[in-house]
Amino acid sequence: MRETYLVSEWALIRRNELVDIPEQLEIHPDFLQALSHEEFESAFKEIGAMFYRMYSDIADSPQRFGLPLYKMDEYDYFSNQAREARVAPRNLFYFMLWLFAYGDFRGNAFITDTVEVRKINKVPKTNLLLEALCDYGFVFGGIKKYSLSSGDYLEIDYPDNPNIVKVLSAVAKKVKNTQLKDVKNVYSGSMAFSNAFIGWNYKVLKEDMHTCSLAEGCDYVADKMHDETDREVIFILDKVLIERGYTRKKGDSNEGPSVRYYCKQSATYDYALTSDKGKLYLELRIRNAEKCLEYLHECPERIVELFRYSDSGCKNRINGSCRSGVKYEFEKEEKWHCGCCGAPFKIHPIKEDIPHYLKLLELGGKKG
Repeated sequence: MRETYLVSEWALIRRNELVDIPEQLEIHPDFLQALSHEEFESAFKEIGAMFYRMYSDIADSPQRFGLPLYKMDEYDYFSNQAREARVAPRNLFYFMLWLFAYGDFRGNAFITDTVEVRKINKVPKTNLLLEALCDYGFVFGGIKKYSLSSGDYLEIDYPDNPNIVKVLSAVAKKVKNTQLKDVKNVYSGSMAFSNAFIGWNYKVLKEDMHTCSLAEGCDYVADKMHDETDREVIFILDKVLIERGYTRKKGDSNEGPSVRYYCKQSATYDYALTSDKGKLYLELRIRNAEKCLEYLHECPERIVELFRYSDSGCKNRINGSCRSGVKYEFEKEEKWHCGCCGAPFKIHPIKEDIPHYLKLLELGGKKG
């Protein structure tokens, strides 16, 4: 029987965070110094397909990439092993980012400064990653036995299509000099979700090499969606909430990016648009569900089901110390929604239901 590893599950989730590339790309002239628009666009799309294949291969054979082989069901969600498995699938892509960000062309050869790469890189087992990259068509010179410490420089080539190296270098340099400039922890979850290199986000090409407004709004979540209706409802909800005076802030969860909406100076968000392992949810911080029950007669069944559902709660509920959960009676049964790790009510948002979401929070948003 084939072993199943935590890191394999998360590799597929991280693969899902790659941004869909449209048929035609808007590319700023800064990116077109050495390539035509058609050449750059073609290579960019080829790299996107390569990244997808890499994540798939990581899921299939994590040992090939030197990733932790913690088995499913042997570690709980909050363990150090589970935490390591959630971030490890990004290792290869961070390493590639540094390789191409700290290199330059010398004539026709692309040369990377291994000393600079080793200073910034926190990814382990880079020898295995370099060896794995050879299977995708990369060729390396200047070092021995795939060891970065064996030489002062690394020569990188991609013989099948030299444009691949040019495009990787251009995107890596822009990300390093804009998105990651003056950032203390470039490996944080929020930085990873917005990182245009790791997500291979085509929008990074729209602005010049020194400007990047990527993922500053609700596109922080919308860009990760693969369904146009999900993207549409995100933009509509964001517009409605901002017009109502809410303040938007990024969230940082393990399962995916989140955009949270705060009323005035509140320290707790009322709404959140969250990507949970690739599925879009709207979080509603309904504190008094009892006040919403009468209004459910005007709602579609999918919203009624949200209130009909009950979860088992958390450890804090079991020991009696939970202050974030919501308890109420519905259809003669006691219901419970845990609110320790997010708002207690979560639903896949539908455009037509937006007025209901707003009314429900208006009715039940306050305790008492």
